[in-house]
Amino acid sequence: MTASCWHLYFLSALTIATIYAQEPIDLVEDNGLSNLNLPPCPATSYEISQYGPETPLSACILYDLNPLNDDALLVNPTINSTNATQPSSFTEVGLVQVTPSGCHNHRDGANTAVWKLNNDNEGRGVAIGYFGTTYIKFRLISIIGGNSNNIGNDAYSVVHEQMLDEVFQNVDNVHFILGSCSSASENDKSMALKHAKIVLSQVGSPGYYLDVANNPYVFGIHVNSDTYTLPALKALQFHLDEKGESTKNQPVRVVYRDRSEFFKSTCRSAIDTATVQGFDVTAIEFNPYGEETPGVLNSQNVEFLEGLADQLCSADEGPNTNNAAVIACVQERDADVMLARMRLNGCRPTLAWFTTATWGWAARNSDSIPFFLGGGQWHENFAYSDKYFENGTAVLEYGKEKFGYMGSYDHVVSYAMPMLIVELITSYFDVVDSPNITDALVNRYHEIRRSLMKIDNVDTIFGPVSFNEYQRNDGRGAAGMQWVQKGNATAFQLGCISPLDQADVPIVIPSPSSLPCPPGSHLDQKLVEGDPAILADKCTLCPAGTFALYENTNLQCQQCPEGSVSLEGAKYCVTTKDNLTSVGLQVLGMVFVVISWSSTIGYMVWLYLKRNNPVVKMSQPESLFLLCVGAFISTSTIIPLTLAEAAPGESTRGASAACRSIPFLYSLGWVLMYTSLTAKSWRLFKVASNAELVRRVKISVNEIYVTVAVVVLFDLIILIAWVVVAPLQYIRTNVSTTLNEATGVLTIETAGSCQGSPNDVSMWAFLAPIIIIHVASMIVTNVILFKVKGISDRYQEQKFVALASIYICELVLLGLPILIAVQEAGEARYFVIAGVIFLTDTGVLALIFLPKIKYAKVGLPEGMTVIESFRIKRPSRRDCSVAVSSVEEIRRRASKRASMTSNQKLAPLTSNRNLTSLASLTSIENASSFTRISSENASSFNMSFNGNDSFNRISSGNASSNRSFGGGNASFIGNGSASVLPTILSVHVSAESSGTGEENAEDVVESGNDVNDATSHKPSVQSLLHCYTLEEIKESGNDVNDAITLEEGKESESEKDDFHDDHKSKCTNV
Repeated sequence: MTASCWHLYFLSALTIATIYAQEPIDLVEDNGLSNLNLPPCPATSYEISQYGPETPLSACILYDLNPLNDDALLVNPTINSTNATQPSSFTEVGLVQVTPSGCHNHRDGANTAVWKLNNDNEGRGVAIGYFGTTYIKFRLISIIGGNSNNIGNDAYSVVHEQMLDEVFQNVDNVHFILGSCSSASENDKSMALKHAKIVLSQVGSPGYYLDVANNPYVFGIHVNSDTYTLPALKALQFHLDEKGESTKNQPVRVVYRDRSEFFKSTCRSAIDTATVQGFDVTAIEFNPYGEETPGVLNSQNVEFLEGLADQLCSADEGPNTNNAAVIACVQERDADVMLARMRLNGCRPTLAWFTTATWGWAARNSDSIPFFLGGGQWHENFAYSDKYFENGTAVLEYGKEKFGYMGSYDHVVSYAMPMLIVELITSYFDVVDSPNITDALVNRYHEIRRSLMKIDNVDTIFGPVSFNEYQRNDGRGAAGMQWVQKGNATAFQLGCISPLDQADVPIVIPSPSSLPCPPGSHLDQKLVEGDPAILADKCTLCPAGTFALYENTNLQCQQCPEGSVSLEGAKYCVTTKDNLTSVGLQVLGMVFVVISWSSTIGYMVWLYLKRNNPVVKMSQPESLFLLCVGAFISTSTIIPLTLAEAAPGESTRGASAACRSIPFLYSLGWVLMYTSLTAKSWRLFKVASNAELVRRVKISVNEIYVTVAVVVLFDLIILIAWVVVAPLQYIRTNVSTTLNEATGVLTIETAGSCQGSPNDVSMWAFLAPIIIIHVASMIVTNVILFKVKGISDRYQEQKFVALASIYICELVLLGLPILIAVQEAGEARYFVIAGVIFLTDTGVLALIFLPKIKYAKVGLPEGMTVIESFRIKRPSRRDCSVAVSSVEEIRRRASKRASMTSNQKLAPLTSNRNLTSLASLTSIENASSFTRISSENASSFNMSFNGNDSFNRISSGNASSNRSFGGGNASFIGNGSASVLPTILSVHVSAESSGTGEENAEDVVESGNDVNDATSHKPSVQSLLHCYTLEEIKESGNDVNDAITLEEGKESESEKDDFHDDHKSKCTNV
């Protein structure tokens, strides 16, 4: 040994006492260890592992865990040879381990196992044999052979083998070799064979175990590293099968070092497997120690390594096709250079499996490792356990507390090796009462080796262990791993993807970067070239105003067509169809209102101007006025209908208020229109029916108002309850969404409408009774008018109201299906509703008023009086259906009545056109005289009577008025033709202008009563000379005091004279 080495030895000895006071080395009973002349190591296991190439380190003893030194072994110092029950004997089993400086996990994992085993059974060690009364303890000799980074692998290999050889030559009871790091594992094989000792190697490469026939002492506890890449390739195949794509279209490119058994065998296995699966495989092999550029090792040549990266994915392939699956069995620096080049080339690999992904390199490159795949012997998620620890992670936590660092899977594997040896010895002596362990380890060692070969799935904290024909562990599969985000974590963690029974995350294949960008995004060239995470998503959202409808690999999104918009990340551009009523249609609605209002006001003005016209008077102008008011209110519904809408995003408060006013206006308007017709028709019916029965009846205008008010009140109560309980609201809903794939424009159609409140009360609870009221009004009005259909169309509206009802029904039957069909189309719905309201109101008014306007303008037919135009049928006492229509008929009936009572005689009346006076022609019972005096030029006649004693008709040529005295009971007798006698009726006229009962006909008609109440007279109109005797009048069934003159309806004086003379001639034969 050189002087410098001795100097280093003494310096190390000065510090070792304090560093390892808790782990003293027994140099007294070392069983030959002192013969090695090795110093204690100068630092802890971990500290030595951090030595760089510039730090020399000579071989040294790190641990000598000797079971004979109780203080060094016992966890509880109070348990020792003096105060604890010690077994009478134990057998020492020796373990030796030689490692280079960097293999701290291998050394410290074995240390943990030996401490646990030797302190088992309260310090007795491990119980062996059938009865468990024999104990074994382990001695661990851990030697660091030197710093391989300082002296080189070849020089280190010599030291490594020398240390093992010297241990076996100088130390008794060394029975097993605990394998070193994989880089130094070859050095264990030769010494195991030379000294016939089992070595548990920590090498995953299958080639390491192929020489089992020549060296049967090599057992591999590591699982086959050739299987590291298989989970990734299998997942890729499943992905393609699921998509229905062939594997031959998927490139798989593999690059690996050829001077390492681990790198070479791992990637060669991937190449062979991918080829069998049918992938398009490219193998790229390189010698890291070669010199493509003279004087520069390939592993240090950046240009050389970049060339390898170009073979993995070339820039010429472009980002849209550069999706090869990349597998790299390389060292850390190789990985750094290759990945930088791949980013520059725009690579987006389907997957990236790197040997470095599970090493410390990943922790130092956290920005690069998202979604990287790797393989290894163990994963922290493994749930395998033993009697000392719950799982492998617990072993690492224990090691952190004891050794000051968090170990790796090598720590767990090294811990499992002594445990496996315990299982071997225990199973070998399982049925032996008193095991002779020393004898077996010395004389029957080959049996123990064979027993190890037959171990089958022994449970260890590393997982099940069994050995195949090559004596390497195949108890479980390799640990497949991938850097993913677990749960809600944002940071990437190394998840376990295999074995499946231990996996905690699903594998992510293909990588996000290789996938087409989803709709609403595009491929970002800056991310492709600049993002360190080569497998991470390279898509970015489409900017506002652009869109991407489908998955794509485009470098930019499409622009939105004109008239459409989009937000950031839009899958399509959006245009809205709000179904708002256009301004033009709203103007049309207002035109409807103006037209309807104008016509309504026009009718009302006409009513006022023609208030004295018989057609107007006898049509009850009060009812017609209410009809106009109702139409005016009903048409007003179009105004809130126009206002009852709000654009998306606008406040709906005003629109909702308009919605609630619509049923008020329309329903009240309808009720006023139809109830006014109902009341008018009822009044006409009462008058006509009483007239036919020769009864007196008084019907005031107030009764019309009361009828209308009652129905309006009912309608108003329902409407108010509707507003209070379930008010209408303006609600906008989605109607449809239509996507035009050709343009990428999504049209969102919405429609607003007045809808019931979202509560349990349906609006039909209020709408139904309103409809019933409206329909009932129509039916009642038409039924009443049907009963008075015999009255002239000039004065009643049965035909026209019926037409109006049919007209409304047609509008409803036509409009309702259309309204349902266009319910979601705002403009169409508005047009239909506004149109129905407009046509209903204007149509009903037109059907009621236009005929009256016509009759008022045309006047009475030639020769017909108002009474004759009225055409009321008066039933006889024998047959109510027979009308009095001729003089002969009245004579006949009068004659019969006379014979039945007092034999009254009807004297013939004579008339002459030039007759100037007539004497009394007859007398009747209780009448003393009857005198008719006539004048050719008389303009009016006065009629007077005194009780029932006399009846005188006196004519005065210049009289300007006719007046009937006798209590206001008027009876009309007219003769519109030579052969027709007008109907005689008796009606009590309610003249509001006078209460004396002594009114002329003009006053009565002006009071607003019907045609059968009185005839209207103008002061200048000449009255007819009645041609009938008092007896005839009485025989007709009327009172004599009911007779008044009839209006001729003639305007010019010549017409009056002709008409008068004509009627006088008709009286000649009476």
